[in-house]
Amino acid sequence: MTLALNPPVADLARATPSVTVLVDRCAGCQECVVRCPTDALDLDVARWVAVADQTRCVGCRQCVRTCPFSAIVVEGPALVSERTPVHFAEPPRLRGDLSETRRGLSSWDEALAEASRCLECPDPTCVRGCPTHNDIPGFIRAVAARDLAEAHRILRRTTVLPDVCSRVCDQAVQCEGSCSWSLAGGTAVAIGALERFITEQMPVPAPVRAAGPKADLDVGIVGSGPAGIAAAWELAEAGARVTVYEKASMPGGLLGWGIPDFTLPSEVADRPWAQLRDAGVELRCDAPVAPDDVERLLASHDAVVLAHGAGVPITPPVPGVDLEGVEDASSFLERSHRALLAGSGLAELETSRVAGAGQEGAVVLVLGAGNTAMDVARSARRLGARAVCIDWMDPRFAPVRPDELDEARAEGVEVRFNSTVVGLEGADGRVAVARIAATRQERADRRPEVLESDIVTLAIDRVVLAMGYRLDRSLARDLREVPFAKVVDEYPDRRWLASGILANPAPRFARHQPVGRLALARESARQSAAFPRAARVWVAGDALVGPSTVV
Repeated sequence: MTLALNPPVADLARATPSVTVLVDRCAGCQECVVRCPTDALDLDVARWVAVADQTRCVGCRQCVRTCPFSAIVVEGPALVSERTPVHFAEPPRLRGDLSETRRGLSSWDEALAEASRCLECPDPTCVRGCPTHNDIPGFIRAVAARDLAEAHRILRRTTVLPDVCSRVCDQAVQCEGSCSWSLAGGTAVAIGALERFITEQMPVPAPVRAAGPKADLDVGIVGSGPAGIAAAWELAEAGARVTVYEKASMPGGLLGWGIPDFTLPSEVADRPWAQLRDAGVELRCDAPVAPDDVERLLASHDAVVLAHGAGVPITPPVPGVDLEGVEDASSFLERSHRALLAGSGLAELETSRVAGAGQEGAVVLVLGAGNTAMDVARSARRLGARAVCIDWMDPRFAPVRPDELDEARAEGVEVRFNSTVVGLEGADGRVAVARIAATRQERADRRPEVLESDIVTLAIDRVVLAMGYRLDRSLARDLREVPFAKVVDEYPDRRWLASGILANPAPRFARHQPVGRLALARESARQSAAFPRAARVWVAGDALVGPSTVV
């Protein structure tokens, strides 16, 4: 069956879907009836089978995905208008420019047009795909009504970082990949752009302490990144006394050092802590917590939340990785952020002793081609360097957002997939040459094969390791089930099966990622976070599940 998805609006009137109910299979369970967003299905009580009103069908195929007996066939187009494009704003002069490159929706007309694409599904799979279960149809409905206060009220039930997450979430494999239009093989509603529009038209409200009796609790939180922010916010609103311990000199964790301004502006990243301080949360920076300090914290607080993240960089077993001039992504991003704010360049970062201090065109080799690697490479370009990213995965399977990859390449970043470093060589103790081998990968679930016979060399001035992070187990050494393994039960909950999110295992819009199984695995971790890992000790965020995303 061939689907003509997203036809032009002018063609919608003459191109209509066709619905066939296979009455010999239909059991009259009404799963399709209760989940059809357009009331195109009903029950023929005389025959006790589903019947379809062809004139109401929009071709979203929710009925196909949710029918437990495969009793419905839908053919023809999906009747949905084109998605509102979000544009990339290339800086006129890249060097030193920190302006945000990914634009949001530019007007109410665009926001209303995009909001009109939402089906307001009775059992919205987008909500299941969102790790925090934002009420997505609810806030989109509020946008359609131009009620920003209501949109913020709805978002506040489940998130305290809507301005951040709307910018940095990989929506294609979460909420948008789980949108009914995506599951039908089409183009999802621009959920992230609508969430961002809300926060750009009206600021995110500050924490408000609940009226009535306050929580008689004193809680210590280790870490001031996204998980620490969320924990502090919830506890502050409940009336608890909260003290946050942060080892760095500035709060924010990943939001501060890990995401450049051109992706997440400082005023957005800094907003949560400005509001939390005003709400009475005590923040102690330059206050590292060692493993032996946890007992001391428990003596001072009623409970402790460990939200220290997973920031130990992965170091590849490559000869020469200990040479001077090789560093991890977090270190490079933190220093490059300061240099760019100060109007500095590569010379101030001491990245080019071989090429000569301050010389243009110094080569920064980035190991990895994921989202962090793109941030590193794009930062290097703004410092005046040539940036080369390499990744041993095939581009079909690499875990990078296509928009970030396109933006990086538009800014002159060279990205080489199917490549890996097999050795680094130095001059006077400093890295100078990388030996790079070709790789081959046929399937996503198989490790790439390194082709030792196909090796080239590249003269370089600095190497940045952006191959991911792992959990530092020291703080959680005595805690059970840390890190928590996100797994999918062999027999998923009936509510997840019936929603249809598991029926299309890998939508095209979601880069062929199994959005349903990914969402269900995250759900196991979300529920687990509610339980203490030891007496009066909870663990949240990456500290619980290992390296993950902001949301």
